[in-house]
Amino acid sequence: MLPVDLDLDVYQGPFDLLLSLVLSEEIDLMEVPLSEVIVAYLERSEEVNQGQDWEDLSEFLVLMSLLLEVKSRLLLPDSQLGAEEEELTPEQAREELVARLARYGQFQAAARRLRELAVGAAPALLRPPAGEVKRRLPPLDEIVGTGDLLELRQCLSRVLERRAEPDDSHLADIKVQLQRQMRTIRKILSRRTRFSFNRVFGGERPLVQALSVFALLELLARGEVRVSQAEPFGDIVVRARQVLKSA
Repeated sequence: MLPVDLDLDVYQGPFDLLLSLVLSEEIDLMEVPLSEVIVAYLERSEEVNQGQDWEDLSEFLVLMSLLLEVKSRLLLPDSQLGAEEEELTPEQAREELVARLARYGQFQAAARRLRELAVGAAPALLRPPAGEVKRRLPPLDEIVGTGDLLELRQCLSRVLERRAEPDDSHLADIKVQLQRQMRTIRKILSRRTRFSFNRVFGGERPLVQALSVFALLELLARGEVRVSQAEPFGDIVVRARQVLKSA
């Protein structure tokens, strides 16, 4: 969001910090002049020529709408709040605001991550397979009436006779089992308190890495290990939760 410094009677500083102080109830929302906050944001937007940045404007509009809704409920007397059963109390409205902002933050973080992945993949180009022979089928007008059913049957018979099974001699037979990978992880943790997943299994084949992840999830569900990951798709640090026994 566009950084905006506010100079109010009850607060001086950035808008993001004011929002966090309001949510933590360190500043009373009743004492915050929201109209001055809106004016300050619009003036700052004009100064930096970001009047057409619809993403920032939409984000600011959502936040201010929620704050105005909560403040309007605080201004209403208790008798009017209890007139309808579906009306929210100021405390409930504040909790709903916090929940909405938390969900909004999650989606905003996911959007940033997707944008980073898109930017990183933008320079990538797909190369077609080498030696690929492109076959062009003739139009139907050129083949209609050029043969009979018997000739078609004979052609299909020749195709089926020449059909060969795919050659899988270049594929290696990987013998790996889930229980075996679980024992491997237990054995490693019996010698040390933690290890890096990429350092131990990063050089293995994809199938071995996948089964190692499943083994790790199984041990995690049993409460035998603890895992941590600093960033999405980053290295996984595995720690022993208790003294492990070999299966």
